Amino acid sequence: MAVFNSCSKEDLEKVYDEKTSLDSPFIFSEGYQDSILVAYDLPTPATDWLSMVRDETKVCKLTIPGTHDTMTGMGFYQPVLKYIFNTTAISQVSTLEEQMNSGLRFFDIRPVVSTDTIAKKKILRLTHGISELDITFEWTIDQLQSYLKAHPSEFFIVKLQFDNGFEDQKDLYTLLSNVLHMSKYQGLFVDNWRPDITVGEMRSKILWLSRYDLRPFNAAFHYPIVYCDWPDEDPDIEEDINPEAQRNCSMYNMTDTTLTAKLYKQDYYKTTTEKRMRNKQKTVIDMMHTAREATAGDEDIWIVNHCSAYTEVSPRGYITNASNLHPLVIDDLQMYEGTVGIIPMDMACHDYVHCIINGGTPYTSDYLYGFHPMSLSLTNLLIKSNKSHFK
Repeated sequence: MAVFNSCSKEDLEKVYDEKTSLDSPFIFSEGYQDSILVAYDLPTPATDWLSMVRDETKVCKLTIPGTHDTMTGMGFYQPVLKYIFNTTAISQVSTLEEQMNSGLRFFDIRPVVSTDTIAKKKILRLTHGISELDITFEWTIDQLQSYLKAHPSEFFIVKLQFDNGFEDQKDLYTLLSNVLHMSKYQGLFVDNWRPDITVGEMRSKILWLSRYDLRPFNAAFHYPIVYCDWPDEDPDIEEDINPEAQRNCSMYNMTDTTLTAKLYKQDYYKTTTEKRMRNKQKTVIDMMHTAREATAGDEDIWIVNHCSAYTEVSPRGYITNASNLHPLVIDDLQMYEGTVGIIPMDMACHDYVHCIINGGTPYTSDYLYGFHPMSLSLTNLLIKSNKSHFK
């Protein structure tokens, strides 16, 4: 990976003063942005790219760019701990609005029980592990809904993950149910998922995927959520890739479990050694090739192939992985045609990230200078790979 030290200390402090605050974990300065490697040159803006896709196209046959730990670029909640979390938990450098506008249509959000200290009540904030974000679950849905109202051709697939589990959070299920049943969201969620659901059926809606089966917590609840049998893929437990296990997962309609689809899933998330980095690069590319075969076939197979991973638990770790992996994925997309399923990534929306504050203040932080994750070019190519499904 090439690292470009492209700003002076004086430039950095100037940008810091103008662009950010102690609540902001990163700096992205347009003044330092390199030219985009792969431009978005389609006739319809990325904000509405799904409008180019035919209604009858099955969603599982598309390429859908997305993000892992979607909201970690938007600041942390705990007043003191947020400075620690800035050094460990940032996997994105863009807001949800930026991600939606750039064409990303898959998001990863993780609700956790928290306290609204003003209203003095329990609420759901979003989290990355133990790091609470200064974003609520309800606010996030509001933003997604507002975007879909303005761009009715689009849809979102949103993965729910509960990092701290149900067992230790007695209010989590109740709060989740309360939010999902708010009257303002009536008609917003896909509640009749099938493996062969089409783009036309999904427009203006949110499809929820869950890493966990929620039925044991209340079997009577009507879940507008699809359960994914999604086993963990932790290199600390098993360092070598298991392609058969990756291609032997499932998705279920929680209301009618006879509606099930095969799921190909790759989420090898630690590239902490050279071997693991090579494993990650190989498994991502292998899954892309498998995905092209699957999306060209008759079976309704869903694919989630994560580019996201980290070389260390820090912003440096996420962006180093992205800067190593994304160029290889770009090369593969330029070499081969066909769709490749859902591709979540870290450090989205920018080909060049000028600087990340790996800490809390300009006086106590380790600055990460000039990385090239090539994420905007990657997103543009992923969208363009759907051309066989365009009207």
